[in-house]
This record gives sequence, structure tokens and C-alpha cells, in this order.
Amino acid sequence: MMRWTLLLLLAPLLAAAQPLDVTWRYAQLFEERGPETLDYLLGLGAYQKIHSRWRLAKSDVIRGELTRVTWQVQEGFTAQEGYEWYRERLPAEAENLFQCEGRACGSSAQWANRMFEQRILYGHDDRQRLGVWRLQENGETWTLVLYAVDRANRRHYVHLDRLRHITDIPEPD
Repeated sequence: MMRWTLLLLLAPLLAAAQPLDVTWRYAQLFEERGPETLDYLLGLGAYQKIHSRWRLAKSDVIRGELTRVTWQVQEGFTAQEGYEWYRERLPAEAENLFQCEGRACGSSAQWANRMFEQRILYGHDDRQRLGVWRLQENGETWTLVLYAVDRANRRHYVHLDRLRHITDIPEPD
């Protein structure tokens, strides 16, 4: 009986387990938003200016539950170090869908404002890094988008979009 009671109490915590749900010791939480159910535009290529309009070179749309987390890296460390710390904690079976760094990612302002809706992430185009992974964990499919940037004011940020795929989202009334 006690075993069942314990399992019932722990079930919500076990179900809430999410990939990369950790904080690097040299970063502090800046902001966390979500979860929010939506159709997520997944960038799988650089932001490019085409015919006077900013567009992703390649993208996909995924229905799912999105949680966004932004960390500010402590002074003395860089966004790249934070990015690598989180990347190293990805499960070995995580499939890399896209990766870029520096100007190969396109405009930092577009990633910050359009994709992540977090203006604090606008920084040097040549000091940004982005990775997109898909993985299976606890019977669920996840897409993780990790972004890191150094700003001109010498502040450094790491951002994670964590999307749990949902295939049966009810249509709005």
C-alpha cells in the first residue's frame, strides 16, 4: 500500500522530467516561460535576407508544448562555454538536426527577436552558436534548440527552447 501511495505522489514529478532540465553552476536563471502548446517554427538553417525580407534558409513546423529557458552566464565565462556544457549533457542518442556558429547562423537580431522572442539574446553575429537536436526520452519525442551569444556589453547568455512533441492537439473553438 505504501509503495502505491509513494508512486502516486511521485508520478507528477516523474512525468515532468524534461531533457536538459539542469542549470550550469556558472549561470543563473534569467527567465523561464511556458509550458505553452503551439505550432513551433523550427529553424534548421540560417536567417537570410531574401528580397528585402528576413527568412530562414530551412525550417519545419512542429506541434508541441514549448518551455523556454534563458540563463545569464557569470562574469569570467563565455556563452560558448555555457553552450558546450549543455551540449555535453545531451544524451548520446540525440540526433543533431542543425548546427551553426558565427555568421553562418545569420542575424543574431533575427534569432533573438523572431525565433526566441527574447531581445536580450541580440549580440554579435560572429559570437553566436546554435544547435538543434531531436531525441526520444521516457517514451516522448523532444526537440531541443540551444542558442548562445555574447553581447556587446560583455554579458553572455545561453537559451534553450525545449519542445515536447504532441500529435493530438485539439483545434481551437
